[in-house]
Amino acid sequence: MAYQATTLHLLISCPGDVTNEDREVIHRSVNRWNFNYGQHFQLTVLPIWWGEHASGEFGEHPQDTINRQLVDSADLALAIFWTRLGTGSERALSGTAEEIERMARAGKTVTILHCTRPVSNSDLEQQIALRDYLRSLEPNALVMTYTDEAELVSRIDNLLSRQATVFMTKASGAKAHTAEEDPGVWPSVDFRETVDTDRQGRLRTRRSHFIVLTNKGRAPAKNVTFTIEPDDGMVLRSDDEAIDTIGPDAEIRFPLALSMGSPSQFNCTVKWKGPDGKERENVATLRPV
Repeated sequence: MAYQATTLHLLISCPGDVTNEDREVIHRSVNRWNFNYGQHFQLTVLPIWWGEHASGEFGEHPQDTINRQLVDSADLALAIFWTRLGTGSERALSGTAEEIERMARAGKTVTILHCTRPVSNSDLEQQIALRDYLRSLEPNALVMTYTDEAELVSRIDNLLSRQATVFMTKASGAKAHTAEEDPGVWPSVDFRETVDTDRQGRLRTRRSHFIVLTNKGRAPAKNVTFTIEPDDGMVLRSDDEAIDTIGPDAEIRFPLALSMGSPSQFNCTVKWKGPDGKERENVATLRPV
């Protein structure tokens, strides 16, 4: 289903020793995240890398070309190191180091990953330079490590979900909202009618009811659960498995089984976690139509 989304450019920055396989894992992880969560966050992340997206130009230093074409227009960056820091220049210790510093000066998010996968042959001088550089970043940056594909995928998923939440909060102009300031997730009842025939060929109308959870807030709601109780306190339904994320202005539907003996109204309690990590709650009295 088509939906409107904002596109964020994710710069992939790395020296030449980082493998093609790791870059492919990043691309697949980003594509999978876009498919699973893009609609909830109304966001699409596009990975860009100089080897695929930069175009050569004569008369300009290659790093200047990359900076102008990709780095300056990127919204966030993922810098990856393995055994090498890279070739130094007059302005920085390496091209990747220059891109990190340039993005950081512009106030953009830079995530740094260090692959600790064993390597049989490597340049000792480059290993020492990389070690010293990563240590120099420690006062201002958290350098995350990974050893295999599964850990790399997990790092990418966490990066994208965290940054999507930050971006949506900034885009909506939202700050830290209290439960009273942000409407949050509210339940409602909806129905759909279908027409079929019985065994005698007579037309009949079937009505299917749904519980609809709508995020009316300006930030994604996390770990959403709901419970349905009539006035007598008996639980009609309680979803123990939390919904991971409901994006702003998004909704999720659940079938609601009603019978002749079902109550004419019931209370629905919705709980979720906001951007600040605090649990919030809304309660509504619902009347099936």
